[in-house]
Amino acid sequence: MKTLYAVLGVEPTVDQADLEVAFLRLKVRYPQAKLDADENARIQFQGIQQAYNTLVNPDSRTLYDKRLAKAGIRTASAGASDPDSPAGWISTRNIIVAGIIALLIAGMWFYHSQEKTRMQKEILERALRLAEEEKKREADAREAAEARSQAQQAYSQQRQDEMRERQLRAEASQSYREAQNQSRQAESQAAMLARQQQNEQLARERQEQSNKQRASMEAERRLQNEKQQLRSMCMQRYNRPDC
Repeated sequence: MKTLYAVLGVEPTVDQADLEVAFLRLKVRYPQAKLDADENARIQFQGIQQAYNTLVNPDSRTLYDKRLAKAGIRTASAGASDPDSPAGWISTRNIIVAGIIALLIAGMWFYHSQEKTRMQKEILERALRLAEEEKKREADAREAAEARSQAQQAYSQQRQDEMRERQLRAEASQSYREAQNQSRQAESQAAMLARQQQNEQLARERQEQSNKQRASMEAERRLQNEKQQLRSMCMQRYNRPDC
């Protein structure tokens, strides 16, 4: 059977001073940082605290000792009636115990002071680390935003270049088609002019040929008229067609 005395690591005959020393010795093993970080340690310390609260109170300890006495376990009442315990030794022991308690309290204060300093240092380091991480996140966010902006600008510039290139190609194609049309029109006009000139040349040649034919026929007619007149004159003068 594990008693409350066993939880505190003392004998059932322990006096109040030794009980205080045992509790303080156990309390040093469970600093607040350990209790906050370890659930099992917190549960164990709660059991130690409950055992101490029960035994440090004389009334509750008496009731608990009676239950232990019924179970056949020796308690502090029996130890207090021991005739072999001199009062001077008890007084000296109380002084020693008080000194030990004072040392434990001082040690606990020093430990908690050191622990507080360490925790403050850790908090400061954590705050600095968080600030650095926040700065890094902000810098990364700025770099990402700048990269996105540059990518958008590059994409916009690429789209503008592509649109300008398509426009230039369309203009070049339109210019080429217009040049082809103008070339075909010029060729057509040149062909029409050539045909017109050829027709005019043929008309002139036909006119010239016709004029030559008319002139030749006119000359032939004049010649025939002259011959006829000559024959007529010869007939009149000489009574024959030729003279």
